[in-house]
Amino acid sequence: MAINNFALACAIDGSPAYFTYHGETMLIIQSAQDARSGTNSFAHIEPFMDSLVSHEAIHVAIKKLEGDDASESLDDIEVIVERGGRRYQVTLNNMLFARDQSGIVLP
Repeated sequence: MAINNFALACAIDGSPAYFTYHGETMLIIQSAQDARSGTNSFAHIEPFMDSLVSHEAIHVAIKKLEGDDASESLDDIEVIVERGGRRYQVTLNNMLFARDQSGIVLP
């Protein structure tokens, strides 16, 4: 019940680069605009790869246990976190605020 494969693809619409999953495969989607211009959509993402894989693996596990709606709702949950004396309201998947490699933000 985890990510066990990776696939690279290019968006055919105007969406920005993003990560998602299909079954147990993590999909890394480059934007069509970046592909046409030869721009690397993921130049600064390497430090977050462990978190991204973990995050998508959590989606896969929740989907298998609870269904697609429960899995997709994970990205809609917001929490309030305090960092450096300031409070922020962020989604559970805002990896800039995660304190570990799970890709999940906890207060």
